[in-house]
Amino acid sequence: MAARRVTNVLEVVPLAILGALEGWVLIDLVSVGDSRWRTALGFLWVVNVALLAISAIFRWRWARWMGLVALGSTYVAMHAFVLGVQLIPALGFVSLLIVQVELRILAERFAPLFASTITGRERRKIGGALTRAVLRLGIASILSIVVPLLAANLSAAGFVPATTVPSAFLLAAALVAVVVLLALLPSLEQRTS
Repeated sequence: MAARRVTNVLEVVPLAILGALEGWVLIDLVSVGDSRWRTALGFLWVVNVALLAISAIFRWRWARWMGLVALGSTYVAMHAFVLGVQLIPALGFVSLLIVQVELRILAERFAPLFASTITGRERRKIGGALTRAVLRLGIASILSIVVPLLAANLSAAGFVPATTVPSAFLLAAALVAVVVLLALLPSLEQRTS
């Protein structure tokens, strides 16, 4: 019974997040005043929905990835060229898109394990691995918002020059290092135990 609930949550949560992202872009799209931009961006949004529907029907991974790229491109183009970039919502959107992709991957990996007949001990081990993966995803999501905001505050305060190319490279390297560390954490845990 508990295994079925875990499987249901793993399958529903990525879809709910995807629905929220689609709604977010659609609400922003409605607020675009220029009809030419609204038409072009609306076409890209429809392409995203069509590709995601095709991926759900035929189980084509390439269609899902292209649909997500079209969704992200619609958001980025809309805010870069028409509505203007607002830092916190943009970071939130990108982080939520990454969370959706990662949760979908976790669902594809863990849901079949819970659906099969496994012992209670195996279920606890798999549940622990899933919990650690979700925890790492949560930490990475928080850091993907906090690190750029911290960098912006440091540059505004004068600690880090905001206009230098080296500081941009250092910030990008720090963010990549954090993400790589979070990705390598499971293999480091296995070596120590």
